[in-house]
Amino acid sequence: MREETILIPRDHGRWLHARLWRPDGEGRWPAILESSPYRAGDLFRPLVDGQLGWFAQHGYAVLAIDIAGSGNSPGLLHDEYEAQEIGDLVAAIDWASRQDWCDGGVGLCGLSWAAFAALRAAARRPPALKAMVLGGVSEDGWRTDIHYIGGVPYVAQVDWAGVMLMLNALPPDPAQFRGDWRAEWRARLANDTPWLLRWLAHPARDDTWVAKAAPADGTVPLLLYAGLADKYAASVLRIAQSWRGPIRTILGPWEHTPPDIAARGPRIGMRQETLRWWDAYLKGRDAPRAPRFSLWTGAPDAQGDLADGAWRGCDALPTRTTTLRGADGWRTLSGAAARPDVLTADLYEDAPAPCDLTDAIVASAPATEVMDLAGVPQLRLTARSESNAHLVARLIDIAPDGTAVRMVTGATLLEGADVDLALPPVGWRVMPGHRIALALCADGWPTFWHPLPDGAVAVRDVSLALPVLERAHQIAFEPSTASRGAGIEKLKWLTPAAPPSRAGVLAHDSASAAHHLTATGTDYAIASRFEIAEDGAAKSYRAAFERSDWRIRIETRLEMSSTPDAYHIHWRIEAHEGDTLVHRVDETRKIPRTVV
Repeated sequence: MREETILIPRDHGRWLHARLWRPDGEGRWPAILESSPYRAGDLFRPLVDGQLGWFAQHGYAVLAIDIAGSGNSPGLLHDEYEAQEIGDLVAAIDWASRQDWCDGGVGLCGLSWAAFAALRAAARRPPALKAMVLGGVSEDGWRTDIHYIGGVPYVAQVDWAGVMLMLNALPPDPAQFRGDWRAEWRARLANDTPWLLRWLAHPARDDTWVAKAAPADGTVPLLLYAGLADKYAASVLRIAQSWRGPIRTILGPWEHTPPDIAARGPRIGMRQETLRWWDAYLKGRDAPRAPRFSLWTGAPDAQGDLADGAWRGCDALPTRTTTLRGADGWRTLSGAAARPDVLTADLYEDAPAPCDLTDAIVASAPATEVMDLAGVPQLRLTARSESNAHLVARLIDIAPDGTAVRMVTGATLLEGADVDLALPPVGWRVMPGHRIALALCADGWPTFWHPLPDGAVAVRDVSLALPVLERAHQIAFEPSTASRGAGIEKLKWLTPAAPPSRAGVLAHDSASAAHHLTATGTDYAIASRFEIAEDGAAKSYRAAFERSDWRIRIETRLEMSSTPDAYHIHWRIEAHEGDTLVHRVDETRKIPRTVV
């Protein structure tokens, strides 16, 4: 295998920086593209090397592309999945297909951002695009994404906007960038404002969100995957059921991570599954024999771990249901659920976890036999509420000793009396003697932002249909052979010196990463903290890049709080080259809380 850095030409003299892996020797191979702002040359290099370089060893030309305004590609980033970004990816597909190392066929791959972009590029039907492998993706960012869930503002958007505030403050690498890297860095810093400002200004599914949505009925052969501990499992199943081309969907117990390196097990040999998909649809070999849906049904422990379970295969999602019913008369819902004592790695209430929602339970039923739930629970009820009221629904497994584990959490902005809400999918083995319970709240803090003060909700005629898996056969995957990449180290300078001093603040410190990149001679280090208090949330970053001829350091912090009439956004950015302060900003903005 050989690797090189290339520039993909674009319009108006622009170009995109990319890393290209090819098999040894001369030849023409199908091309596989991944496009994102995650800096394939340094910050995400350990992950990219392990995930993408492997396919070049198996007969493919593979490109990791820095989108315009990120990494070593010039330009400015203003938001996710804008028209120029998708146009650039479509052009890159065409460009790659015409290179002398490509046989004319192209595939798109990626998790999260790269998958979002790929789905949107596929909607433009580039002729050379022959297959895709996508994970953790949504076709509708207002319905399912990091900003909103069913129109309810997600507290996680503070974390995510803080990530992008940091990424957009980083410079290109002088050793790889073609042009004046300092001028490029200054332009990025001057342009760097929180994307929260735009997201919060569009609380309804207006033209902003419609323009970012993607059709979910494409025909390109598509291998989809997601984890049950990942909010995007909901949208992945929606796409799978609408897709008109060859489709296979793998839904496992993982978080928002590739299935072969996930922290939540069991991991699977996702690279091998992906290779078989590429071989079938990019090289014309026999398509792998596999069910349309591969679903993990876990028997959870008291902490919500789903590692003990089984893989089941079926060609259609379950149609048999069991139904929970409750609240025939009007019931006024409680406010926020009990807050956790600490923030764990599950910042966003995606992963199953212990919970205490006794006061919010509106329906429950005992399990008299082993029951495998697999698919999408469907909640129906009648609601009475004011404008902008929230409905938050949680499905719970209660053991005979009273231990309660939250399975999934769904939410919707109430816009009428009749509610029909699809909860996130489950893959859950309910044991005899356990009870299945439904808890409803009108305020989902700290997972969802507090509703307006007039957001009282009452419900009646509650019915929850739970999908029961019956006609499915047991299947197996090869074990994972992937590595999680270079070692992780705790860093003294980058790790915050002490926990927050303000009473009532919950904080989560990420695993600090420190890597030496042999290929570029660069040391880099990065650490972050996410905080939630009763009146707001904040995301902080510290990052440093250093080698003998180059040393930069940035610190960013994004804070969000609210009053009944407005969201209040405050951010700070500080950037140094060596000991010289290059940029400092400390600003506050107010976004009106409009009624949808």
